[in-house]
Amino acid sequence: MRHVDPELARYHQDLYASALDAGDLLTRCQAALLIAPAGSYISHFTAARLQGLRVPDSAAIDVSVLPGRCRVLGAPLAMHRGHPDARTRRLAGLRVSDPVQVALELARTLRLPHLVGLFDSIVEEGSVTRADLATAYDLRPGRLRRFEDALALAVPGVQSLPESLVRVLLVLAGLRDFVVQHPVKDPLTGATYLLDLAFPRWRVAVEYDGKHHLLPEQRAADEVRRGRISELLGWRFVVVNAEELYGAPGDVLSRAALAINDQSGVAPRLDPAWRDYFTEHASRHWSPESPQPSA
Repeated sequence: MRHVDPELARYHQDLYASALDAGDLLTRCQAALLIAPAGSYISHFTAARLQGLRVPDSAAIDVSVLPGRCRVLGAPLAMHRGHPDARTRRLAGLRVSDPVQVALELARTLRLPHLVGLFDSIVEEGSVTRADLATAYDLRPGRLRRFEDALALAVPGVQSLPESLVRVLLVLAGLRDFVVQHPVKDPLTGATYLLDLAFPRWRVAVEYDGKHHLLPEQRAADEVRRGRISELLGWRFVVVNAEELYGAPGDVLSRAALAINDQSGVAPRLDPAWRDYFTEHASRHWSPESPQPSA
């Protein structure tokens, strides 16, 4: 048996701990696997972020440890029970859960809207299909309704997590007759524009504007594009920003329903099921005269 100097071991442990605190994500993952038991792999949220999949931020480094190995490691590591047959890949020399495995790992953690966002990002590249996800799901024991529901809603072509959330919001509210990345052609220039979410029947488009849309150049380009499509083709735009999506989703739905009503003459009925997954800030319901809650 090889003798390990206790002081040297402590030195290495402290060195790895420093890397966990100070390094970028890849460096922190490398340090985590040096500390973790042999056979461990990066999984869950951390594996998703390493591969560019769209998930909510998480400060912890997720590490899955094989059965029979010690899992008593402290923050910032989040330890999980791994499986010897888990689907993994090599990424920058690290063993990491592959996208399909990440989908299986996070299906019990993420709520439906964010799970759809994850699945959208998995199938977007094209190397993994919905059929691949379905096959992996069928091989696991038991059923998970959330996985099945998210898989039914996942589509390629969605370019951001907020766009996925807007789409799920519309679906849960009963506004389902839309097309993702719908092409429309400028009759004068011949240019083709892609609309985030479009109701072609009523010529209503719902688009999410992230931070880069606030840049003067992008804002000007958006105004020109939407103006031409509105004037020449008769489309109505509902533009959604982060403040509305995360703080006032009901307003998003009201504006979408109003646009459809204006374009079609029929007022759509909104299903309240969306409230089970999207919340509104309580501050929206306070009037200036209402008493504020005590701290």
